[in-house]
Amino acid sequence: MPSTAPSLPLRYPFTLGPMGTPPPVVHWARAHHPVCPVLLPSGARAWMLTRGDDIRSVLADRRFSRRLAFTGAPRVVGEDFTSVPGSLFNLDPPDHTRLRRILAPHYTRTAAARCRPVIRALVDEVLGEMARGPNPCDLMEAFAAPLPPRLACALLRVPRSLWEEGAAGFAVQSSFAADRGDVAAATEAVTDFTRRVVDLRRADRSGRDDPLGALLTAHQAGDITEEELYGTASYLLVTGVESLVSPMATGPLTLLLHRGQLLRCLADPALWPAAVEEVLRYHHNGVLGLPRIALEDVELHGTLIREGDAVCATMLGATWDPAHYRNPARFHVQRRENADPTFGAGPHYCLGAAQARTALTVAYHALFERLPGLELAVSPREIAWDTTSMFIRPATLPVVWR
Repeated sequence: MPSTAPSLPLRYPFTLGPMGTPPPVVHWARAHHPVCPVLLPSGARAWMLTRGDDIRSVLADRRFSRRLAFTGAPRVVGEDFTSVPGSLFNLDPPDHTRLRRILAPHYTRTAAARCRPVIRALVDEVLGEMARGPNPCDLMEAFAAPLPPRLACALLRVPRSLWEEGAAGFAVQSSFAADRGDVAAATEAVTDFTRRVVDLRRADRSGRDDPLGALLTAHQAGDITEEELYGTASYLLVTGVESLVSPMATGPLTLLLHRGQLLRCLADPALWPAAVEEVLRYHHNGVLGLPRIALEDVELHGTLIREGDAVCATMLGATWDPAHYRNPARFHVQRRENADPTFGAGPHYCLGAAQARTALTVAYHALFERLPGLELAVSPREIAWDTTSMFIRPATLPVVWR
């Protein structure tokens, strides 16, 4: 924790703790200022929540809205994916419920289990390329970054060649280094790319038994609007990649830093799902979380959140809350508590949680099974962390294997 109280409002982004652990200021706020004012890079102000009970309550509270696709809405930097109209991400019930019901069958645990062979084949493909490449190498470049786009292309039936042509804007949308104009341009580029993807799938009559196909079928039946079709397709493309890159890197790194935990997983492969769960708890993808809007005045811990105020719930606040996690700073793959808070709560609980857990379990297991001699090629102190992305990830991750 900071040795002295920081000045308010806190300025986001925050400095991370050691090895990508939560910023010390998050722990300070949980203890001393549970409804804490924060200044975003865009200049917008928000209230940050850091206690697990508050976060769970607000995420399920209809008085806080995710409808942010309006002019002047609070943004982290600029007009990012929270500005896209019709997106499942930016809807409240009952519209959100109607759209989610269409997609839900493709994101159950059973559906995720059916994807395991495809996931394993793509993981093996990436690991084969890595094994044939330079040794040492950058695990970010060789493994963590290329795998999620390939998974998204396979699971959403998007040609890789099309993805490579149009997906550059995804990272810019979540960058602190970009200015407002760059973020808006990236969102426009991603919107155009999404239209190309959807229109290509619309012309393809080979099958509709996937999430994009389900949206197209629902649109044809008049169950969703054109805006909802394109907006939610964009949501699936964005969340299916950038949010998965980070744990593809932080997981292997954290296991390498906790060799005893890694050895337990190698000795008992049944522990890999638990290792994934602990990585997701220990390293939630982002620090602050995206804004919600108060639809009326709400008082919390003696602080008045006024109608129209932005509220951000930091999932790291929840998954490191000592009221719910015993010794949260300890990385322990056999922890009893799960990582559910990292996926949110309420109506917007992450649609792809089961799919993400499955992909990470397959990836971690295959990586250390294929390369059991994998280790860091530099001292942990030399690992640089990406300070430009809203997601927590190393900038580079040099590794070597025998």
